[in-house]
Amino acid sequence: MTEESTHSYYDWQVSTLMLAYDVHEPLSRNDIPALAAREEAVQHELHAMVHAVLPKAYLDNPEDDFPADMVQLLTRATLKRSMEIVDEAGAGADGASPQA
Repeated sequence: MTEESTHSYYDWQVSTLMLAYDVHEPLSRNDIPALAAREEAVQHELHAMVHAVLPKAYLDNPEDDFPADMVQLLTRATLKRSMEIVDEAGAGADGASPQA
């Protein structure tokens, strides 16, 4: 991935998790401090996720382009985490899914 596409991909990851958290716990668009805090927390979460998912060889060489299978791995992890967040929002008070 080029530097530009890497930045765009990272923005997609941040946006995806931010939107999932917005389903879980909506924030006012006017609450700039809360939005900034959420974005910072998401960035830390993504950093931890990338370190948990990527093989050490890629972590040790961040300047190398990621092959398609590594991008797919990160995409799956991002989408999985976003669904976990949304599912948490959809759980009823007893922890059961409202669709059950």
